[in-house]
Amino acid sequence: MTYANLELIVAMGENQEIGYLNDLIWRIKEDLIYFKNTTMNSYIIVGRNTFLAMPPTLKGRKYVIVTHQNDLKENYIVCNNLDEVLKLINDNPEEHFFVIGGKTIYQLLLPYVSKIHLTQIKDTFPLADTYFPPLEKDAWEEEFHDYKTSDNDLKYERLILTRKKRGENE
Repeated sequence: MTYANLELIVAMGENQEIGYLNDLIWRIKEDLIYFKNTTMNSYIIVGRNTFLAMPPTLKGRKYVIVTHQNDLKENYIVCNNLDEVLKLINDNPEEHFFVIGGKTIYQLLLPYVSKIHLTQIKDTFPLADTYFPPLEKDAWEEEFHDYKTSDNDLKYERLILTRKKRGENE
């Protein structure tokens, strides 16, 4: 089952690399602005390690932290497992939720998202230690596609992928 109010946002290299030493590999100013504008006034779903590596608060967003530990109570919603996350999403259909990482959270929630905001960087990072899970290409259709170049001449594509309805790809 997918949720219309659940989307995913990710930037990855050509080999689906997304991180190194619990940090972003590439910092593209325009893409960070896109992330901010896209996730503003939404819930962002993040794993504990990714949360701890981020700035303390991203203004205009509400955090949902997925962790088995319960020491992050102040100003955050903490979910201990997938069922709790899905219940929160299901119980709040008027709210918008974005999966923002890391790898484990992407793997956990990818089957439930209705849309992916993908920044496909036209580069590789051989030292990467974190990768996005494989995407079933037949399950998605392009809603939007744009080619871009960053301030430092790094080429990338911005795609918005929408999950096909069951039966469309069978």
